[in-house]
Amino acid sequence: FADEITVDGHIRTLHGIGLLKWKYIVDVYLVALYKPADIPIDRISTSIPKRLEYYFFVDMEANDFQSTGFELMARNIGKEKAQGMTKELDAFNELYQDVKEGQRYTLTFLPGKGLEMALDGKSLGLVEGDEFGSSYLSIWLGPDPVSKNLQKGMFDPGTKK
Repeated sequence: FADEITVDGHIRTLHGIGLLKWKYIVDVYLVALYKPADIPIDRISTSIPKRLEYYFFVDMEANDFQSTGFELMARNIGKEKAQGMTKELDAFNELYQDVKEGQRYTLTFLPGKGLEMALDGKSLGLVEGDEFGSSYLSIWLGPDPVSKNLQKGMFDPGTKK
């Protein structure tokens, strides 16, 4: 992962890298968290620009992402609030494609614009709305993430090395 990237004309700095393991044995993907260098990590869940970049160690089907998004998002923002975003979630889920080992997804939150998904550097689309973008990213960045160990790595600058 690069130490810095440019997103929407602004520099974003690598903060940390987390690893998602399946059944504590299989490495599934790495996630790099990029954010403005001057914004502390305890503000990551607020409406600040950020990017999650995923590197896959295994092949995954689009359905693997689509089938879990609502439940994981609801764990962090509440079921009622998540139900109010089903239109946006459905639109975002349509962007997912099957991925192969070695491919990279990026989810980029741009305040005032929304949440963009890209695969291997090619934009797949953007779903508008700051509330949806922050809510969806709570799957990894919220109080009840998909993996506490993955989140711990992303929040720890010592994991960049």
